[in-house]
Amino acid sequence: MSASTYTVGLVVDPEYGERLGALAARMPVWIADTPTNRRAAEALRRDAPADLSHTEAGAVTTFRVAAEDSAAGQVLGILGMVDLHHGAYSHVPPYGALEVIGAEPTPELRAALAEYGLTELEPRPGGFLASSPCVA
Repeated sequence: MSASTYTVGLVVDPEYGERLGALAARMPVWIADTPTNRRAAEALRRDAPADLSHTEAGAVTTFRVAAEDSAAGQVLGILGMVDLHHGAYSHVPPYGALEVIGAEPTPELRAALAEYGLTELEPRPGGFLASSPCVA
């Protein structure tokens, strides 16, 4: 993956909280709406420029999760929406990588990611990076 690959963060760790700032400084982030994560997201939004696009580094989007869903299930539940907002029909260039935090790449999640062209998986602390071989 090249350094210029458009990467989106996807966090389902319910206690990610204060670590959000460092991740959002590198990429737009979608984060599970839990009390801890919501507080961190709201703090970042207060300090963000008024004209910050949801596709820029620094942008944070929260999404609702069901507590009974597994971490992989939470990723599966929001993956289509992330693709809608950052994929080829919404962004130029489209995202070529998804940094997932708080979930492991289960077989079902790998299959879903592959449907979006994200077939290369690289372990990362607390999660993994899924990317398209076209951007490697």
